Amino acid sequence: MAVGIHHLRTFLLAVDEGSISKAATRLHEAQSAASRRLAELERHVKQTLLERSAEGVQPTVAGKMFCAKADAAVSAFDDAMHSDPHRVRALRVGHAWSAIGVYTSEILRQWKEANPEVLVRLKRVDDPAGGLTTGQSDVAIMRTHTGRRSLHEELLVMEPRVVAVPSGCPLIGLDEVLLRDLADYPLVINSFSGTTNLDLWEEGGQPVVAVEVDTIDDWQSYIAAGVGIGVTPASTAWMHPHAEISYLPLRDAPAVPVYLVWASNNRHPALRSFIQLARDVVAEGAE
Repeated sequence: MAVGIHHLRTFLLAVDEGSISKAATRLHEAQSAASRRLAELERHVKQTLLERSAEGVQPTVAGKMFCAKADAAVSAFDDAMHSDPHRVRALRVGHAWSAIGVYTSEILRQWKEANPEVLVRLKRVDDPAGGLTTGQSDVAIMRTHTGRRSLHEELLVMEPRVVAVPSGCPLIGLDEVLLRDLADYPLVINSFSGTTNLDLWEEGGQPVVAVEVDTIDDWQSYIAAGVGIGVTPASTAWMHPHAEISYLPLRDAPAVPVYLVWASNNRHPALRSFIQLARDVVAEGAE
């Protein structure tokens, strides 16, 4: 059984799309051909690389480790073959829930105008490292420090916090909301990739944690149901409006840093251009 670069490319597309059928569509072939190639790859490496379900696929622990190596191999192959610039693979931008907030659309718009040959693909990944350590992204938008020497981190902007409350919450009627106003309300916390913890409040004035969740979807569901309230960066209100949730400015909460993070050894040809464009758009928006 011959395993080659096409097997690796199929695997990376399946991880990128979270779906074998969507990977097959991008390869302009039948799903059965892509599935067969992935099975051949797994037999060759003697490991299950993808966890398959009715919702799609996601990399196993072994698959996440393999992903970074496969990505490096495909990138090196494309560089060696001097691939046509129109075939440069998409630049994958990982984020946990809100990308770069209000700047996101403008960055994507300007990128498309200046670099129509290279797609920027936003990838929402439930991963504190933004998919960088698993090879799922080339650059990540993060709101916490990585603490990894292999990753380069650049502060892009500071964004204010807001409080998310369900319909009918008494806080909606206040002229100004402060942290102390939240002490009597149970709190919903995204403990996996969120930016809120009880350290925001002074000792003795902290709210009770109603529930801890892992995703933005669950976080919103609990708040909309009245289980608790949430504190989040303002970008959440911009990127994830909800009919049953109001987002109110939180006047005395510290701002949240937004970082661009990338691996120093990433060789995607569009990476540096994207980083510079993000800097420029944010700088223009701050003027």
